Amino acid sequence: MPRTLTDIADAFAIGNATPTSLTQQSLRAFDAHAALNVAAFRADESALELAERLTNELRHGCRRSLIHGVPITVKDLFVVDGMPTRGGTRALLPDLGGESSAVARLKAAGAVIVAKTNMHEIAAGVSGENQWTGDVCNPHDPARQAGGSSSGSAASVAAHIVAAALGSDTAGSIRVPAAFCGVVGFKPSFGLIPLDGALALCWSCDHGGPLANSVADAHVLTEVLAARAIPLRPTAQCAPVRLGVPRHFLEGWLSANVRRRFDVLLTALAKSGVVLIDIDVDGMGDALDSYAPLRAAESAQVHHAALARNAEDFSPAVRERLLAGRDMSLTAYLEALRARARLTHEMARTFGDIDAMILPTAPLPAPLRGSTQVDLERGATEHRAAFVRLTLPFSFTGVPALAVPFGAIDGMPISVQLAGPIGADARVLEIGRWLEQQIEAGA
Repeated sequence: MPRTLTDIADAFAIGNATPTSLTQQSLRAFDAHAALNVAAFRADESALELAERLTNELRHGCRRSLIHGVPITVKDLFVVDGMPTRGGTRALLPDLGGESSAVARLKAAGAVIVAKTNMHEIAAGVSGENQWTGDVCNPHDPARQAGGSSSGSAASVAAHIVAAALGSDTAGSIRVPAAFCGVVGFKPSFGLIPLDGALALCWSCDHGGPLANSVADAHVLTEVLAARAIPLRPTAQCAPVRLGVPRHFLEGWLSANVRRRFDVLLTALAKSGVVLIDIDVDGMGDALDSYAPLRAAESAQVHHAALARNAEDFSPAVRERLLAGRDMSLTAYLEALRARARLTHEMARTFGDIDAMILPTAPLPAPLRGSTQVDLERGATEHRAAFVRLTLPFSFTGVPALAVPFGAIDGMPISVQLAGPIGADARVLEIGRWLEQQIEAGA
């Protein structure tokens, strides 16, 4: 599978590939990587039929977009006509309506949806482990987690089964698996990508977004998914002047080796002329506590019928959190909304002084499957708290955030994250594309 959308376009242009041959290659790759447990549902027959039509369109000079004829996977919480939607659970799902607008936009642009991908149950987790569907395994080391909840989406890109994937992100569910699997993951501003026809986890924090092999590809996919142009300037004009580093927020919450690598990156960026500014966003470290009542109450409302029908259809950990959400008080929910409003205000104030915030996406490389805690500089830390801390503040407040690989530790990918003001998706992508070039050049 050619690595990027540009590589695919070049292969089409010189006749080295067609949508049909790429789709056949993708389906063979699913077979070759079956042990990764990426696919929740494969659409081999319909995908090949569509690929043949798209190949004929190319032969007649019709190319719908840069993703014309490109095999793509979709997380199994988006409705895709002709494919089941299970959300990684045995529980009865609510009525999600017709096909997701995001999926329809991918199809209209010529994407070939080859499969729905496995995920953490109802999107409520960051490990990608699932007792109903089996764990999604990390392509770099199957003994390690692929991240969640968009685990299959990230793994399908990292394993070169497809060139891109559609995922969702409520507390880090695009960016954490992107970090674990070594791909680019973009969570756009809240509401930029429609989420009709998708299973909600926490509707006031849910985002849709792409996973891909480059920031440029993430940009292309975001334009398609948002159905609007998001113009970017030439890369040479996109270097940030000021990047904010939340050092106090990070204190103790990284592994020693990720901190060292992050410090090396910051030193290189400073040498390139970027001004690094220490920032301290009031309430950022409390985001998980503030978010928890929202997620609990909204998830319980989404799944209230299934809870009443048979709560045993949810795995024990998910069931426990849903039942707690069902009993959540209105006061706790309203206090969570107030906390989000305060943090959103503080984020906006901070972004007024910087181009973007920079920090690691995950505190350490992907842990072993089955891990319940990880070792950070602060000591042994509960798994979910360790990984959600660095990503949640940006989905909680709805600001755009981008995960970009920046090397590896002991063969496992590590990732750096950029976040910017709400609505500044183009600027975050511009800086991300520039940063990607700096990293590739050895920064």
